[in-house]
Order: sequence, then structure tokens, then C-alpha cells
Amino acid sequence: MTFPSLEYQRLWTLADGTLCLLVEREDAPRFEICVVRGEDVIRQNRLYARGSAQMLAETWRATLEPLRGQK
Repeated sequence: MTFPSLEYQRLWTLADGTLCLLVEREDAPRFEICVVRGEDVIRQNRLYARGSAQMLAETWRATLEPLRGQK
């Protein structure tokens, strides 16, 4: 069994190591964004358009940055 290779791009990283990846898949919806901290997936969603995925990733960053400052 073979698995298709996935294209991915790191969109941003926070000081605490939280990072956001944009994964491009072959099947629809093609664009998946994942926010990961360590081994934990904090947020994840699949969208049809790259631009929509990038905008959602920026929204998630804006909501996570103030939270890490409160800890």
C-alpha cells in the first residue's frame, strides 16, 4: 500500500512552541490547517480554498497569542 505524499507549509509559530501547519491534500477539501502544541492538536479544520485556510489560521493565531500571555 502506498500513501500519497503531502505538501505542507508552516504558517506561524508562537514563543511557547505552538505552530500552525497548512497541509495540501489530493482530495477535497484540499487545504487542512492544524495548530499543534507538542503532541497535542489544539485546532484543526479542512477548507476548499487556500486563502480561506490562511485567513482562519491568522484568526486562530490572534486568539491564541493573548491566551499564552495570561498563563
